Amino acid sequence: MLESRPAVLLENHNQSGSAPDCGMETFSLEVDILGKPVHACINVTPGQARLSDIVPLARALSAKLAMATLERLREDGNSVPCCKGCLACCSYLVPVSVPEAFRLAEELSAMPSKEGRNLLQSSLEAASRILAQMPRDFDKDRLVPTGGGNGSNRLGTWYAGLRLRCPFLSDNLCVTYDQRPIACREHAVTGSARSCDVEGTDEPDVVKMPVSALECLGRLAAELEQSDVEAIMLPLALPWAEENAERSNRTWSAVTMVEKFTEMLQETDKVQIRPANK
Repeated sequence: MLESRPAVLLENHNQSGSAPDCGMETFSLEVDILGKPVHACINVTPGQARLSDIVPLARALSAKLAMATLERLREDGNSVPCCKGCLACCSYLVPVSVPEAFRLAEELSAMPSKEGRNLLQSSLEAASRILAQMPRDFDKDRLVPTGGGNGSNRLGTWYAGLRLRCPFLSDNLCVTYDQRPIACREHAVTGSARSCDVEGTDEPDVVKMPVSALECLGRLAAELEQSDVEAIMLPLALPWAEENAERSNRTWSAVTMVEKFTEMLQETDKVQIRPANK
């Protein structure tokens, strides 16, 4: 099932979309990143697609937009300490969208048996700890209090108190780095990485991305399914995907999905940035 990639981000935005007999459609995307336009070109194969099928495209676009943002910040003299091997934010509350939860479950099942079992065990142990200690007034699927109000800060503070490292870390490295959540791709700070320590007293200077692929992916799933936007805690993603397996097989037009997603990405003035909470 992982071979299904109906939408592909082309390496060069000037690259030709596809041969006419391939039946593909090509979408051009332009997003303003701190005053500088970033272009992208996407090939889409007509046909039906599941929510999880658009995740590789969302990851690639997220990485492209985040990289452009960080490059602009560095050009302006800002120090961005985020790099491979830095684990400062790996105890944060990381939200994943519905499509990402389904994709992650599929990717885990496709891993070599020993590696997949180890990651599944780590994830289930973290999920058990979270569910056992989660405040009763929180909705685990939407990361907000069931009674309403501003719960993201409360939940982030509670989660930080668990001192729970990401279940996908091994030997201080992310073993699913290429498949890491979009929230991780879009989270960056300026200044010192020491401020990211959950036990520290200084608040990190979190970069506010001009556009969030995570939010757009969540909005896309909600619009297609005619439901509320859902955000699942990363350690709960695998059991959540199993509980909602029937939803993972629903399909929509791949062209429609990509069209809606790219339109949302370009609505920068309507996108609210919510980086992974501390």
